[in-house]
Parts: sequence; C-alpha cells; structure tokens
Amino acid sequence: MAQYDAIGTQYDVIKKTPFNKLEQFNFRKHIEPFLQRHGTKVLDLACGTGFYSSLLLEWGASFVVGVDISSSMVNAAKARIAETPYASQARFVQGNGIIPQEYSAENKGFDVVSGAWFLNYASNLDQLASMFRTISTNLNSNGVFIGICMHPADDLESFASGVNNSAWAQTGVHYEFGNVLPGGVGFPITVFGSVSPDSKVEFGTFHLKKSLYEQAARAGGMAGRIVWQNCEFPGETWREEIGLQGDDDGWRSLQAYPLLCTLLVWKE
Repeated sequence: MAQYDAIGTQYDVIKKTPFNKLEQFNFRKHIEPFLQRHGTKVLDLACGTGFYSSLLLEWGASFVVGVDISSSMVNAAKARIAETPYASQARFVQGNGIIPQEYSAENKGFDVVSGAWFLNYASNLDQLASMFRTISTNLNSNGVFIGICMHPADDLESFASGVNNSAWAQTGVHYEFGNVLPGGVGFPITVFGSVSPDSKVEFGTFHLKKSLYEQAARAGGMAGRIVWQNCEFPGETWREEIGLQGDDDGWRSLQAYPLLCTLLVWKE
C-alpha cells in the first residue's frame, strides 16, 4: 500500500507504546504454543518492518517467511533481521496478501500463518475472502492461522461509539471510526499512534463485522475451527503505566471496548 511506502519505519512508533505491550501479551500467549515443535515454518503476512517476524523466531519458530506489500517495509525487515541471531532463519519478500499465491520456496506448506494486523486491511467480503484464500493456499492440511484482529462484534455502530469515547489514547494508540461502509459491513478507521508530540504516526484500516470474517474464512478455504480469543489485560502494572490506576471509568472503557483480539482458524 502506498501509505506504508510513505510511512516506512515511522510505523514502528506504535511498537514503542504501552498498547504494543498489550498486543504482544495477547499474541504471544496464543501463538507461542504452536511454535515449539522442531521445524515449525511460519508465513508472516503483513510483516511490516519484521517486528513480529523476529519475535516469532525468538518464541520458537524454526523458519519465517515475511511478506509485505510495501517495498520500504520489506527492506526495513531485512535490515532488522540482519542484526539478530536469526538472519539465516528468515526470508522477506514483497507481495500482496489479497492476491492468493504460494510463498514457500520448496512448494511445501507452512505449519502456521501469522497475521499481526493483516485481515483488517480488507474493506469488504471479497477482499477478506481473498486474504483467507492466501492463508489456506499456504497452510499445511493441519495448519492454523493466528492473527491479531479487530475485536469481534456485529453491532459495530454501538461499538464504534464506545471506542470513540473511550480512554484508549492513554495507551499511545487510539482509533477514530469514520462513516459506515457500503452495505453496512463495517467502518473505515484512522489509527493514531504516538509516544511523544514529535513521534507520531497515523494510517487507515477497516473494522468489519465478525460474521463477515467467519463467512470469508469458509469462502477462502478454511474449513476448521474458528476461535476468537478476546483481549486480556496484563494487570495493575500496565494499568499504572497508562495512567489509569485511579480512573475506574477509563479502565472499564478499555475492557468494554477492546481494540484487539486474537483469531485462530484451522485449515481443516
């Protein structure tokens, strides 16, 4: 996407926020158990600057192929991995996850496909189904997709209102919902990330209905279980870090209107 060629490594501002600690806490909890078997191969879609690609290797993956639509992101991912002990265990390529194709050099499937903020770039059912087709095309028959996604909800109008009036800005990341998409399938969102007045980033994405995700998964060739893991919060230390230790209403607004979940979908 052109917006990411322009943003480049500025995107990593988000990785320095308290929000990312919450994101990592949830993602690691659900993906790490699938990385422990020796030889586990992972396809990391929308890999960005390789932030999670490196962590997937640290958490146990044997080999990671990272794919991103932005050439500047892919170059940044290559530079990042070169500075780690995992340089020989990763490969990064430019590709569009909405156009199904195989990414394994050996024409063998992956054990896990990860998508830390991948599916949220679909603006309609057809695009979402194509993304799931990319996932199913690259998974082994017993493989699983694990992704960080928007909170699962079908009544997105009330959810959007709640998010727009919540305390999420305290975490360094907040969303602003735009006008409803055609057909009422969801909303466009502007994501704002900031760690200081001079260190900010913003970009666009989408929040589609939960039911569309499940419909798209089946249309895209994912026939196995679909499991939504709701956002879990790390505890009082993180609450203090974001300045809500004395703000019960603000804290409850995060729990009532979480900005993320972890989605697991098995191929068979």
